[in-house]
Amino acid sequence: NQSLSSSVVVPKKKDIVERKGNAIWKQLQKIIPRIEGLLVKAGNGRDVGKSLRSPIALALVKLFKKLPIDIFESKLPRLLAVICDALKNKESDVRDVARATLSKIAASIDVKYISDIVRELAVTLKEGYQLHVRSATLHSVILAISDVYEPPKNIAGNKAISLPFDQCVPAMMDIIQQDIFGRASEMKEAESSQKRVIREAVGVRSYHSLELISRTVLFRPSLLVTNSSSVEVITSGVHALVTPFLHRLKDPEVDSRTIGKVKECMNKIVIGLSHNPSTSVEEVLPFVYATISPFLSIKDSN
Repeated sequence: NQSLSSSVVVPKKKDIVERKGNAIWKQLQKIIPRIEGLLVKAGNGRDVGKSLRSPIALALVKLFKKLPIDIFESKLPRLLAVICDALKNKESDVRDVARATLSKIAASIDVKYISDIVRELAVTLKEGYQLHVRSATLHSVILAISDVYEPPKNIAGNKAISLPFDQCVPAMMDIIQQDIFGRASEMKEAESSQKRVIREAVGVRSYHSLELISRTVLFRPSLLVTNSSSVEVITSGVHALVTPFLHRLKDPEVDSRTIGKVKECMNKIVIGLSHNPSTSVEEVLPFVYATISPFLSIKDSN
């Protein structure tokens, strides 16, 4: 009996946990694709596209967050693509569900993944009424993120430059500018049938998006740095927010309508910055001077 007992190898607790984990993962590998296949349901008519099953999408995100980070990051892009594809649906109620789902996901995951969301919106929604849907969805996403995220107050320079939200500002500004000054704006101003059909075409949510970004971005304009080679410019989030509008004002052929829109944009940015917890007098005054000085002409007084 003694020799028999000595030959039996008792598995360690760590080995047991690993075996259970592997067994669970093997089952999940079978189950997850089946669940992903239930994310959407086909429309009934020719003009009605696929609609999203929101509870399944939200449940999948919760499940993915429990898995290792590499698996989460491999699963997230496809899920975002499915949700953004549902935003193409011509039924406003279906789009509302997809937009609300995407906003909840954006607020529940790390802010560093906002770039993936913005990129998918830009790639998937790129023509016709989809431009209105895109800007409205971006507004909902930013609104959801602003409720759970605020810029850090005490942060070192190197870390401040690499904040995920701030790095995504240029991509968000591309969508916002297209909505205010580009093709989407032209479609809104024209008395077209799309304006009466597409709910998202009513109003300009991008103005409020600018205010939300201004509240959320880290206000550190002093982070504007040019390296020794003068090739790469590292700019702060607030510069990425303001500079596109300043460039429009510098255009010698700028019209009064564009000036009016830029004024409204800058007003929203000022409102947002006034509620930004990272704003400081030491940063504001030099930034204001550097912003307006190129537009001031000094004349000799007699």
